[in-house]
Amino acid sequence: MKNILGKKEDLELFNADGDIVYEFEVYSSGNCSERTYDCNSNMLTFKDSYGYWSEYTYDSDGRQLTMKNSDGYWSERTYDSDGRTLTFKDSNGTWSESTYDSDGNQLTYKDSYGTTRGFDKECEVKEYTMEELIEKLGHNFKIKK
Repeated sequence: MKNILGKKEDLELFNADGDIVYEFEVYSSGNCSERTYDCNSNMLTFKDSYGYWSEYTYDSDGRQLTMKNSDGYWSERTYDSDGRTLTFKDSNGTWSESTYDSDGNQLTYKDSYGTTRGFDKECEVKEYTMEELIEKLGHNFKIKK
């Protein structure tokens, strides 16, 4: 594996603003890795001399949206306008969903492990029955099966 200049030596490239956009590193073992970055210094790609690679995407605020790698693993995230995680899912079948009130307090959390939690205004965990959650959230939600 060689850097973009065709050499097996450390190399870092920066944009006009001084942000790193490319990095090639040779380790004492002789193995190496290569990384690319966006203009916000978020890593876009990674690959190493063993053939492992990963790729990432981000939203305009630098929050990771997707990740995938050479092992076949992938993950996806969504966020609300204030940057709080709404959903997460991955190739292993793991998922989670959260809801928030208008003040940004987390109201509910549910995941693939069977966890369902409600939170009060102080963000303390409360165990709610389905009826209590419906009453707390009003009728502005959907139940996914």
